[in-house]
Amino acid sequence: MSHGITRRRAVAAVVAACAVPARAAAPVKLKLASFEPPMANITANVLTPLAREAAQGSGGTLQIDVFAGGTLGRNPSQQLKLVTDGVADLAWVVLPYTPGRFDDTEVVGLPFVTANATEASVALQRLYAAGSLVGFDGLKMLALAATPPVAIHANQPVRAPADLKGKRVRVSGDHLTRVVEALGGAPVQLGGGQIAEAMSRGVVDMTLNNWGFVGDFKVNEVSSQHLDLALGAVAVGVAMRQDRYDALPPAARTAIDKLGGEALARRLGEAFDRQEAEVRERVAKSGRNRVAQPSAAELADWKRQIEPLNEAWRRAKPRNERTYAAFAEQLARLRSA
Repeated sequence: MSHGITRRRAVAAVVAACAVPARAAAPVKLKLASFEPPMANITANVLTPLAREAAQGSGGTLQIDVFAGGTLGRNPSQQLKLVTDGVADLAWVVLPYTPGRFDDTEVVGLPFVTANATEASVALQRLYAAGSLVGFDGLKMLALAATPPVAIHANQPVRAPADLKGKRVRVSGDHLTRVVEALGGAPVQLGGGQIAEAMSRGVVDMTLNNWGFVGDFKVNEVSSQHLDLALGAVAVGVAMRQDRYDALPPAARTAIDKLGGEALARRLGEAFDRQEAEVRERVAKSGRNRVAQPSAAELADWKRQIEPLNEAWRRAKPRNERTYAAFAEQLARLRSA
């Protein structure tokens, strides 16, 4: 074979190789854990679409798979540990389930401070974005948010603070624990999936939950008396390890950042509030549940007995007062807008 033919074949092979498109790198795969059922409000309407939209906006660099229903770990109080241990890359977490770490976020749990989840979520996220909150070292929070304020759900009428005396009350968070104790009740800590069974068996007499939670975990099926009282919200968020985030391709980080932050906080808050209204209306019309609103005098009595506990929280340490003032300022801005 002549050298000319060999040379022409070599050149042709190079040209053919250059004509084949370079194979794209495989996307980085992340696991997002949720203890909620797949069709629960936040998982179905926020987290699953978020995972899809982040992948679509990443230029093929990212894939987020949602593991709902506790498939990576059922215990709601262990969701953050799934992230820090590397079992999950992201998780839907309830911050009071890690007591002593995210103390500043207790501000959303003060009774009668917030009116709905949207304003509470955006205000809390703004404090996080400003670096004003403690406990988040080593974490990348895609967003912080807050539930709607919790109400009282029981099987006997509850109208006055005295109705909690001697009752076993399921609570979440240190501040509501102190509130229940101050009113003569016995606080009980239970995971979300345990509440309905505990109420049906008489292990607890009542529970403090927002209406969306009541719908997701079927608490309305084992309770009949409900008092709409804004007894404080619960801080939540989507957590990721900072080093895992930092290791992502730039396009993947950009996609996450575009969907996260205040935009995600508002999205979470609005999803909570839509569900809150829907479940409250459905339960009120069920025929077996009575949803009561406190009278002006009853509300004044609740506030008179609980406000000293709110004030005690603000005065417990200097940063509490600063956090409360900053949070109240953001709420005022949101309400005036």
